[in-house]
Amino acid sequence: MKIMKLRRGALVVLVLILLAVALRLLLVSLGWPPTNSDEATMGLMARHIAYNGEHPVFFYGQYYMGALEAYLGAMFFHLFGPSLLTLRLSVISLTALFLLSVYLLTRALYTRRFALFTLALLCLGSNYIFLRETYATGGSTQTLLFGTLAFLLAALLGISYGREASPKQRWLRYAGYSGYGLVIGLGLWSDWVVLPFFALSFVLLLWFCWRDWRSLAPLFLLLGLAVGSSPLIGYNIVAPSSQNSFVTLLGLFHGTAVQQARTLGQLFQGIKATIQVSLPTATGSPFCPAPAVDYAADLSGRLSTSCLALNTTWGLGYLLLWLLAALLTIRALWRARKRQVERRQVVLLAARLCLLAGAGLAIAAYAASSAPLGMPQSHARYLIGLLIATPAIIWPLWEGLTALPLARGRPPQGGPLYVAAPLAGVGLAGILLGLVAASFLLGTALTFGDVPSAQAADQQQATLINGLLRIGATRIYSDYWTCDRVAFVSQERIICGVLDNTLQPSHNRDPLAYSIVSADPHAAYVFTANSVQLQTLEQRLQAAGTTGMYRRFVVEGYVVYEPG
Repeated sequence: MKIMKLRRGALVVLVLILLAVALRLLLVSLGWPPTNSDEATMGLMARHIAYNGEHPVFFYGQYYMGALEAYLGAMFFHLFGPSLLTLRLSVISLTALFLLSVYLLTRALYTRRFALFTLALLCLGSNYIFLRETYATGGSTQTLLFGTLAFLLAALLGISYGREASPKQRWLRYAGYSGYGLVIGLGLWSDWVVLPFFALSFVLLLWFCWRDWRSLAPLFLLLGLAVGSSPLIGYNIVAPSSQNSFVTLLGLFHGTAVQQARTLGQLFQGIKATIQVSLPTATGSPFCPAPAVDYAADLSGRLSTSCLALNTTWGLGYLLLWLLAALLTIRALWRARKRQVERRQVVLLAARLCLLAGAGLAIAAYAASSAPLGMPQSHARYLIGLLIATPAIIWPLWEGLTALPLARGRPPQGGPLYVAAPLAGVGLAGILLGLVAASFLLGTALTFGDVPSAQAADQQQATLINGLLRIGATRIYSDYWTCDRVAFVSQERIICGVLDNTLQPSHNRDPLAYSIVSADPHAAYVFTANSVQLQTLEQRLQAAGTTGMYRRFVVEGYVVYEPG
């Protein structure tokens, strides 16, 4: 009977994950979201790995974000041919593994039914969550997968720890330490946004397995870490100091994306933007969806008052739930240690607390940086790891719904007040949990509502590429958000070099593309109408008196100047 229940439970998990994958594949097959140059760069890397024998360590032009998605994309290119869909199979595969790992983590720390509910919830989401789980732009799905696996392995090692272990058990634990190190290494190579969760998982490991540090465990952990981070280590051994990963990250810390706020006013503004925009966006609020065609732009400055009010309620509600979950977990942990309950229960409570602490650290670090100051909606990707802590955040609601006597079908003892209090608690928990589930359903529906605009953008892109090929413009200069997108979608029949507003080379991700274009004397200039680049080009041509030496075309909103 027990085996049948396990098989039935495994089947439900499999069905849910397959439905989640099918949902994302359906969106992609319908043309949502439209691709952009960040994703196209990953696609070009996958093509070069698959067909040119390249072996990049990092995302082109960035020396701190790994190329795992490009290698997975190259594998799918070999299996199914190069396309946007096959590129995104790499991200969707990582998403499926994340969903499985978060189910296993939730089941280990809480209950099986709650794990199924959490899995079903995370199969859905807002348009932003779907974006991060389908776009092949690097980092997001790796953060989710490796952060979850780190906590799962740390919790299992803590639970299974024992002073007296057989040789077989010791070697199994050493394998667990190797796996933990491997996960950390792969995560550090992929994206350092996962660091808060890695740090707290390591705290959990030190907390309950400190005697293991006198054994071979640290050696196996370091071995796994070395294997997982070998691309990162190998690159930095030979890289010039200006392109060292750590130097690059320090530069970013003192630059635009993660520079710490320097004044009290900036700190307050960062906290406000985090609560009103970034936190709700990253955790699934459906109330202020940004169309996928405007992914590169941050629309937080155009949000309506009602939208901001709903988002602020979501952000404050999330923080209140986090605080409630943390306080309840601390109280339960204190009581468990005081009453000397079994070690397993103490480890589980400590793991829950560390999971919440990881989420809290991620939020605090983000709010204190400059990321929410300029582009709080776009930079919400730095908080994507909060999805790992979803079970810990909503557990108080689930516990309130299921743990009280009335919820279990048993009448409480006592008078009317003793009956009313549990009833009110169950009702409130049920309403809030229902609102969370309804919000994720609404977010999914709104995502499908965004499909027509994405299809229109896809059609515009196809028309542009066909028009350029028809006039023979296969070597072109353009802006960043056009270049790699056109190159990848055209299967590199068009090669593009990026020019900034002053027509100087800038943000050329592909290290060879600009060289190829600049070597062609017939390379065309392709800019959107009314763009700064187009105005600069026309002014220079007029000043030099060379306008007549170029043929001028208009192709799907782009103005093309091609040498005659």
